[in-house]
Amino acid sequence: MNHPALGGHTCAIRTAAGEILTSDAHGIRPPLFWLREGCGILRGAEVSDKIIGKAAALLFCYGGVKSIWAEKMSQTAVEFLAAQGIGYAYDELVPAILNREGTGLCPMEQKALAIDDPARAFQVFDEIIPR
Repeated sequence: MNHPALGGHTCAIRTAAGEILTSDAHGIRPPLFWLREGCGILRGAEVSDKIIGKAAALLFCYGGVKSIWAEKMSQTAVEFLAAQGIGYAYDELVPAILNREGTGLCPMEQKALAIDDPARAFQVFDEIIPR
C-alpha cells in the first residue's frame, strides 16, 4: 500500500487515475463529500485519514476504495474492512472512536454499530450530515 501523504490535511486520496485530492473537513465529511460529488471518485482510490472508525469505513467501502491507512483506526473499522477485503493499515489501533469531548462514543460511530450495509450507511449519514 502506497497511500498519499496527509500533508497537514485531515484526509487525502489518490484516485485510481493518480490524482491527489485532499480535505480539511473532520469526521465522515470527507467521504460524504466525495460520494455526493459522484462520478466514482472513490472507486479504486487509496485513502489516508487521521481517524477511521466504522462509520468512515462504511462510507469509503460504499465508494469502492482499494485501501485505507489511518493515523488512528478503531477495532470495529478493522473488523469491517477485513470482512470486506479492503486493505488497511494504521499507526494506532483503538477500541473505539470517542466524541470530541472524550466522554463517550462518537455519535456517528454509535449509529454505525448497527449498520453493516455500506449503501444503507450512506443513506443514513447523508440524511444526518448537512450538505
